[in-house]
Amino acid sequence: MSKILSIILLCFLVMPLVSSNEKVGVVLSGGGAKGLAHIGVLKALEEHDIPIDYITGTSIGALIGGMYTSGFTIDSIISIVKSDDFQNWASGQIDEKYNYYYKKQQPNASWISLRFNVDSIWHPRLPTNLISPVQMDFAGMVYFSGVNVASNRDFDSLYIPFRSVAADIERKKPVVLRQGDVYDAIRASITYPFVFRPIMIDNRLLFDGGIYNNFPVDVMIQEFNPDYIIGSAVGMVVRPLRRDDIRSQLENLVVFPTDYDIPDTLGFTIRPEVPEVGLTDFRNADKLIELGYEAAINNIEHIRNNISLKVDKEERRKRREAFTSKIPDLLFDDVSVKGVNPSQEQYIRNLLMIKDAPVDANTIKPFYFKLLAEDHIELIKPMALYNQQTGYYTLCLDISVDKSLVLQFGGNISSSPVNQAYIDAQYLYLGYRASTIGINAYFGRFYSSMHLKGRMDFPGPVPFFFETSLTMSYYDYFKSTTAFFEDRTPSYLLQNYNFYEFLAGIPAGNNGKVTGGITTGRNRDDYFQDHSFSRIDTADRTTLDFLSPFIHYEKYSLNCKQFPNRGSRMLVSLRYITGDERHTPGSTSKLEESSKEDHKWFQIRFLYEDYFRRYGLVDLGFYSELLLSNQDFFSNYTSTLLASPAFRHVPQTRIHFLPNYRAHNYVVAGLNTMVNITDNTGVRIGGYIFQPYRQITIDPEDFTAYYNEPFKMRYFLGTAAIVVNTAIGPLSFSMSYFDRHDEKFAFSLDFGYLIFHNLPLR
Repeated sequence: MSKILSIILLCFLVMPLVSSNEKVGVVLSGGGAKGLAHIGVLKALEEHDIPIDYITGTSIGALIGGMYTSGFTIDSIISIVKSDDFQNWASGQIDEKYNYYYKKQQPNASWISLRFNVDSIWHPRLPTNLISPVQMDFAGMVYFSGVNVASNRDFDSLYIPFRSVAADIERKKPVVLRQGDVYDAIRASITYPFVFRPIMIDNRLLFDGGIYNNFPVDVMIQEFNPDYIIGSAVGMVVRPLRRDDIRSQLENLVVFPTDYDIPDTLGFTIRPEVPEVGLTDFRNADKLIELGYEAAINNIEHIRNNISLKVDKEERRKRREAFTSKIPDLLFDDVSVKGVNPSQEQYIRNLLMIKDAPVDANTIKPFYFKLLAEDHIELIKPMALYNQQTGYYTLCLDISVDKSLVLQFGGNISSSPVNQAYIDAQYLYLGYRASTIGINAYFGRFYSSMHLKGRMDFPGPVPFFFETSLTMSYYDYFKSTTAFFEDRTPSYLLQNYNFYEFLAGIPAGNNGKVTGGITTGRNRDDYFQDHSFSRIDTADRTTLDFLSPFIHYEKYSLNCKQFPNRGSRMLVSLRYITGDERHTPGSTSKLEESSKEDHKWFQIRFLYEDYFRRYGLVDLGFYSELLLSNQDFFSNYTSTLLASPAFRHVPQTRIHFLPNYRAHNYVVAGLNTMVNITDNTGVRIGGYIFQPYRQITIDPEDFTAYYNEPFKMRYFLGTAAIVVNTAIGPLSFSMSYFDRHDEKFAFSLDFGYLIFHNLPLR
C-alpha cells in the first residue's frame, strides 16, 4: 500500500514538471492576402490561453509571424494591416503627401520605358518587379530596427523564437533564416517572383519561400521539435495549366505542390475557409481576420484537449514587455551613404538636408521620398545601424544609381484618324548636380512634334532647377474620318508651333512647384475661311512672332496621366504676350492685301480638378477652369479663333477643331464620375458647361470677328467611355457630344494616350 502511495505521490510531483516543459509551435503558411486570416488564428489562441512558444512562417505567414514574434500585439498588427500605409506598401503607390511633383516630368504618351548603360546599349534593364518596394522597405526599417537591437539579431532571442523560409532559385532549394535583420528575413520570404524585387542575403538572391516550402512544418520540427504543432493553412490553390492563362503558367512554373496536413501525432491544421483574393488585395482585412478567428474557435476544443499548459494574458503581457522594453527609440544622428561616387554622395547629402540631429523617422521620411523621386536613382535600401555609445542610429542608405540612358516608346492606336507613335530618349547624369538631356518625337498624320530639352537640378535648402527646351509641333485638321488608309480630301487647317523656352523652378510643398521664364517663337496657321474650297485653292496664312514671359504655380497629385480617378490638380498661370501678326490672304479670302499688326495682352488661367469622394464603387470628380485675358482680334475670324485659348481637358477636344469651345474669356465647370467595375476597368461619364463671356462671332460679309453679347451663349459637352487600364496603357471606347457643332457626336476606340506637348499661348 505504501508503495502505491509513493508511486502516486511521485506522479503528482513529476506531472507539473512535464507540463511546464510542454512546448507548442505555430506554423503559418503562405497565401498572399488570404494570410491575414493568420491574425485571427493567433488572436483566438491568445484568448484561450494556448501557449505559443515558436513560430515558423512562409511568405505572408513570415510577415504575420515576424511581427508577432517581434513583440507586436494582435491589436497593433490589425491596426497596421488595415491602415492606408499598408495598402500603399502592398500596391507600391506613393502616398500623396510624399509625391514630389517638383521632380516629375510632364506627362507624355509613353507605354514602356527601358534603361541602358551607354557602354552596353544592347543590354537593356527590363523591370524585375511590378510593385515598387520603396515604401515597404522604409516601413520595415522603422518597425524592425529596434527589434534587431533587442534580439541582438538572433531570432531565438526575439519575444518568441522565429524562423522565416525563403527560396534560393539558383540552388533550387528553400532557405531557413534564423538570424540577421528580421525585416530582411520577412522581405525575402514575401518576394513573389515578378511582383516584388528580390533581395540579397549572404550573397544569395532570395524569393518567396512558398516556391519550395509553403507550409514549413518540417522547419518547425527540425529547428524547435515542439511537443505539439498548430498550423494555419491558407495556401493558394494552383490553377490548372492553361495555354491562354499566363497566371496559371507562372504559378505552375514557380510553385511546388504543398501538403498542408499535420499528422495527428504531431498536431493539427486549422484551415480558414478564405475566398480567393488577389495576391496583394488587402482591402477586406476585417473579413479575412474574422474568418481565421472563426476557424480557430471552431477547433479550439480539439486543440485544448491536446495541450495541458495554459498561458494567461498577464503572463503574455509581462513577457512581451520584457522584450519590447529593450527596444531603443528610433532616433537618427547621422547618415551614411554607399554605392555612389563622392560627387553623387555630396548631391544626395545636399538633397537630404537633415539638420538638428537627432531626428525621428517621421522627420526623415519626406527627405527620403524626395531622394526616391530622382530619376537618376534606381533603388535605395535603407538600414538603421545602432550605436551603443550614443544610443542613436545611423541612417545607412545603400543607393543604386540608375542606368544613364532611358528610352521610352508609346503613342496611340485609334479607330479615328489620330494614330501616332511616340519615342523618347534621355541621358541622365548625376554628380554634384543632376542633369538631364532629352529628345522626343510624335509621328502621326494628325499630330507630329519634336522636343529637345536640357535640365539641371541644384540641391540645397531651397532646391531649384534651370530648363531650356525647343519644341516644333504640327497639327493637321482634315475633313475625314479615315483612320488607316489614304484620304484625298484636302486639309482645311494646318497649325505649326515653333518655340524656344527657358524657365527656372522651385518646389512648393511636396505636390507643387513654381516655375517662371520666357517663351519666344513663331506660330503659323494655314487655313480656309469657309468650307467652299478645292484642291487647287490656296489657304490664308497667319504668322505670329511672339515673346512671352510667364509664371506658373501648379499642384498635382492625379494618379493617372489620362482617365484619373484619384488626386487633384491646380494650376494658376500668368502670361504676358507681345507679338507681330502677319496675314497673307489665300485664294478664297475676302481680303486682298497682306497685313501686319502688333498685339499685346495678358492672360490669366486658373484650373482646378479634384476627385473628392468615393461611394462604394463610384468615384466623383470635379473640374473647373477660368480664363481671363484682354486679347484683341486678329485680322479675320478664323485667325482670331486659332489664336484664342481653347477648352482641351477632354481627350476628344484635343483632336477636333471646335469653335464653340474657344474664347478670350471663359469659365468651365463639370463633373466626372467613374464607376469601377473591377480594379482595372470602369465606366467614365463626364459633363461640362463652357461659358464664354462674349462669344467670338464671324461677320459673313468680310470674315472678320466681333463679339456677341455678354453671356448670351453657353455650350454643353458630354463624354462617356469604357476604360480598361492595362499594364502599359489604357484601352478605351469613348463617345463625346459637342453642343451645336456640325458633327455633334464623335466615337473612338483607342489604345494608348492622346497626350501632346503643351502649347504656351493656347
